[in-house]
Amino acid sequence: MPLVDMKDMLTHAYENGYAVGAFDLAELDFLPAVLAAAESARAPVILCVVESQPQSSAFAWVMAAVEAAAAQAGVPVAIHFEGGSDTQSVVRGVRLGANGVVARGLQESLFRHIDRTRAIVDVAHACGVPVEGELAYVLEGDATQGAAPRAAQYATVAEAKSFVERTKVDFLIVSANMAQGRGRSRLDWGRLKEINAALGIPLVISGERGIGDEQCHRLIMLGVAKVSCSVAPDVLAGERLRANARHDRHAPYSALKEGIHELIAAQLEPQMRAWGSAGRAAEVLNRCRPWNSVTHIVVYDAPGLDALALRALMAEGQRLLSGIPGVRSVQVGSIADEGGRYRHCLLTRLASASAVDAFRRHPACTRFRDRHLAPVTSDPIEGTYHMIDSFPEIMPWVFSSAPAPDQGRA
Repeated sequence: MPLVDMKDMLTHAYENGYAVGAFDLAELDFLPAVLAAAESARAPVILCVVESQPQSSAFAWVMAAVEAAAAQAGVPVAIHFEGGSDTQSVVRGVRLGANGVVARGLQESLFRHIDRTRAIVDVAHACGVPVEGELAYVLEGDATQGAAPRAAQYATVAEAKSFVERTKVDFLIVSANMAQGRGRSRLDWGRLKEINAALGIPLVISGERGIGDEQCHRLIMLGVAKVSCSVAPDVLAGERLRANARHDRHAPYSALKEGIHELIAAQLEPQMRAWGSAGRAAEVLNRCRPWNSVTHIVVYDAPGLDALALRALMAEGQRLLSGIPGVRSVQVGSIADEGGRYRHCLLTRLASASAVDAFRRHPACTRFRDRHLAPVTSDPIEGTYHMIDSFPEIMPWVFSSAPAPDQGRA
């Protein structure tokens, strides 16, 4: 089953009275265990990845592995990026394959948090990516202006509604707003009911220990459509490692890991069933849009340019287009047939079809088109290919007003 649109996935859960489990992959080793649990339960699942070290090449490797595994999974999958502290991190997460992001609440004033969240939403939505907002941890006051921040306050219904309206987030984290203590959680059901009625969007809550199945069912009935489990796989793996070490203190690492995948899968599957997502895989796949990247193609000829100038043109295209939100990669190339009319191409891979319009309107795209490409080419042909069941569907558009010749479609 393919990757699916995360907003479609959670909207379906919200409208049909169940919640999707979202699991942090603190270690890549947890990936097969989480997918095995979801496939056994036939449940949709969200894989959460955190960028612990910005610009680390290791994060790119992890995202590549997660995306490849998700694309081959037997159940609908979404990939959630947990590092959304600013627009740059969101652009990077989307470029590496995420189709959902969270705008984290920092220790800043409410006004700054709203402005920063809205900036993240604008960037993510331009890529077709939904945003999960967080209001619970925002502090009042602004330490940078000399005012000591007060303790975090639970958001009122009016504050939550204003926050969603002003930021345009797609989902809202409400777990910290609801919890009234540790251990067996006491939840403010009345406030949650009012927030759900006021917002009408999927809500997100932490699914850590202390929230029982009965409470979880009630939470789902009051709008919770995503249960985030940031600790469960990590804790289970630690327990098994310690147990294996007690059994054989000299065991190699491979032996210490024995049974971890099975333990995680066995513990997570009942949770998915308790949240009502078990058995929903086929239904979700049928109701949700697949999440597929698209390739924007420009074919052209530049007969007046020598090899050095042509190489400079291509390099400038890569430089300008690579920084546009939603762009995953930019490739350039030429064909060997010198007699062909359209000898050169520029291939820009976008996160989704929803990113095409914003890409075409972006100043970096128009600058390359108008200032660099148009003066040295005539009638370049441009189109966006969206792969559907291995069959290319083209949506053509051209730079110039002249009609595109038929041979440019080849």
